[in-house]
Amino acid sequence: MNHRLKRIAQERQEMNERIRLFFRERGYLEVETPILVASPGMEPNLTPFETVILEPNRKKHQAALITSPEYSMKKLLGNGFEKIFTITKVFRNEESLGGMHNPEFTMLEWYQQGADYHACMDETQELLQVLGFQHPIERVRLRDLFLERVQIDLDHIDEKGLQEVCQTHGIIWDHSDTLSDLFYRLFLEKIEPTFKGRNLFVYDYPYYQAALAALTPDARYGQRFELYLNGLELCNGFTELNDAVQQRERFNEEALERQKLEKPVFPIDEELLRLLPSMHTPTFGNALGIDRLHMALKGYTRIQETLLFPGDYLFY
Repeated sequence: MNHRLKRIAQERQEMNERIRLFFRERGYLEVETPILVASPGMEPNLTPFETVILEPNRKKHQAALITSPEYSMKKLLGNGFEKIFTITKVFRNEESLGGMHNPEFTMLEWYQQGADYHACMDETQELLQVLGFQHPIERVRLRDLFLERVQIDLDHIDEKGLQEVCQTHGIIWDHSDTLSDLFYRLFLEKIEPTFKGRNLFVYDYPYYQAALAALTPDARYGQRFELYLNGLELCNGFTELNDAVQQRERFNEEALERQKLEKPVFPIDEELLRLLPSMHTPTFGNALGIDRLHMALKGYTRIQETLLFPGDYLFY
């Protein structure tokens, strides 16, 4: 027997059992959601795996593998489910085969109606404690990080200002870059590298970085957070947007951005928009990568060390 593989399987089984017990003790219902869907998402930075469903009469349906179970989970919320979680495989193309990425990975996603993203941060930290992570976790607004590291105020900076800051710091940018692109270039180059050696919740992302999140009262930021453990990004959580009109506008904006990037544009999920208004205000959701969580808890440095069949093993 390969003892390394057996150890990985045992560690993952124990972690999954503790996760399930954590949520069941808090009144959550575990649900199963589809892997194959017609509308996998609109996020411009994600590339789904596309496929075609063929019926026996040769009728074709365009489809894709999910990048997240989010749409299906929200439909369940709109149908009256209050507290739900799932552990599922998700798929993202144009990802590295190794390091911190794998095209197929496991995601824990959970939602609770009647609570916001601050409550979600609390519950995420409680989950980590149950899984054995006892270190303190800072909570820092993204605006404060930008003020500290690059001396800009996200409350007031515009596209031209971000271009100038990129230029000042020697960050290559393109005239086709959107406000979101410029922000992300700065974040990756000047902000995220400072997270190494720190455990922190980074919260309140600019509105153009929060397509599915409710906005803060001043409408400048999305009620969104990400968790980093020693520089490793683990999850993306937020207070959910339940305004169907606003959500359609954001979907349309993302569709235009995908067109500019020459990426496929999938149909808007009309059932999701129909059910969104039935969700409570507030409602939170969180998507946490279990393979990366496994890395953080056991001190592994590559995602391959947590997988029985990593992508680089399969193709090289």
